[in-house]
Amino acid sequence: MRTPVILVGVDGSTESNAALRWALQESARFGARVEAMLAYHREPVFVPATSMGLHPYGERPQRHPAQELHDAVEQARATVPGAPDVAETVVVGDAAGHLAEASKHAALLVIGTHGRGALTQALLGGVAAKCLKHAECPVVVIPPRAMR
Repeated sequence: MRTPVILVGVDGSTESNAALRWALQESARFGARVEAMLAYHREPVFVPATSMGLHPYGERPQRHPAQELHDAVEQARATVPGAPDVAETVVVGDAAGHLAEASKHAALLVIGTHGRGALTQALLGGVAAKCLKHAECPVVVIPPRAMR
């Protein structure tokens, strides 16, 4: 028998961090492992010609999405006693599409929502609405302020 998977969408928001903490807490009840997924869109890059030693964007480099995900996972694990290890996946593209595809192997998909109105989200096609429509496993939606 395979170990069930709880898949969590992480985007760095307070709501997604709450979803991750919820999934970590529930993983013990289900005997499940947790997978956290962060999706991002690659920005087009334009680097102007510069003279040696001058960086066109200053001294502050951008943080890599994998580091952002890892930091979010470690912060969540620190708040949940006995939290299991978390598999971390970073993908490029549409978050809802990747989460729906990954839900094929999951027992549960957990996402946070910004809660800007369920009807608005459904009409505009937010990530939560798309996941509810296309996921191939049960979906848990953590509302704003649910786990402060």
